[in-house]
Amino acid sequence: MILDYISSSSRAPLLPARTGRASPGRMSGLNGARMADHIGVRASGTLTAAHRTGHSLVVTRLQGLLAPGTETPPLKQEAAYSIVVQVRPLQQHAFTVGGRQIHAGAVPADAVSVVSLADCPRSVMSGPLDAVQFYVPHALVDTVARENDVPPPSHLAWPRADRDPVAAGLVALLLPGLAEPDPARAMFVEHTAMAFLAHALDRYGGGGAATARAVRSGLSPWQERRAQEILHARFATALTIAEVAQACRLSPSYFAAAFRRSTGQSPHRYLSDLRITEAKRLMRETALPLAEVALLCGFGDQSYFTRAFSQAVGASPGQWRRTHREGGIPH
Repeated sequence: MILDYISSSSRAPLLPARTGRASPGRMSGLNGARMADHIGVRASGTLTAAHRTGHSLVVTRLQGLLAPGTETPPLKQEAAYSIVVQVRPLQQHAFTVGGRQIHAGAVPADAVSVVSLADCPRSVMSGPLDAVQFYVPHALVDTVARENDVPPPSHLAWPRADRDPVAAGLVALLLPGLAEPDPARAMFVEHTAMAFLAHALDRYGGGGAATARAVRSGLSPWQERRAQEILHARFATALTIAEVAQACRLSPSYFAAAFRRSTGQSPHRYLSDLRITEAKRLMRETALPLAEVALLCGFGDQSYFTRAFSQAVGASPGQWRRTHREGGIPH
């Protein structure tokens, strides 16, 4: 995913609904300024996380004061989900989807609305609105599901007035980035937005079992390829597993577990094997001292090299070298 900050926001308090139309954002669909205009409020911050396939997740903070009985106009059907998390309570919301009313009444803070824009949702709302919308194309949901070896959900759904503390917590992490875009925080914001999408797939798609399969599937192909590229290129340096995990956009603990599921080895063992293989080559082809071999292979010092090599091979580096030079069969 590539994060792109579309607009910053002011720190002004809630304002009455705007009557003019804002210039459209760079992505089509009911998101950003278009979503704000559809409801009759302002978009106080918008960011876009673009997937390598070209699909994008758009996050928008919506703020404004809705007059009693404010009704959203009819909209053109879209193959996308609109997931809205309430930052503050909403006094009144009559929510109709596909001609059927699914909620009428107040909406508490941290409640979530999940609806497909293909189902022609309509709303009548009143009072101050402060919420964050996630615009997620159906194609992106399906793509992310397949990348994680999970069957794409048939639909996403959630009771309108039910709180979701996990979603609210992720939104709270995104609010500073929506308020003051900072390229230095782009990776963190991007990961948080994608964590929200993963949560939505699990929680709103009824995907508990599917998520378990996704966890068991290990790294995605690009993550496994990237991890192995880094390990092979930098095994002779003071490389840490945390650095490799960061390159794969995962936490160190999750990366370690997923790497083991994908390769059958822990990242530490995989790295150690690369170093030992190179050490064998140097001992077989050169007369370098063992201390220098240890440093060239990333072991740090000869003592650690000796322990790691002996544990893996069953012989000390010196014994292995002598056996090889004496015509024995190397391990």
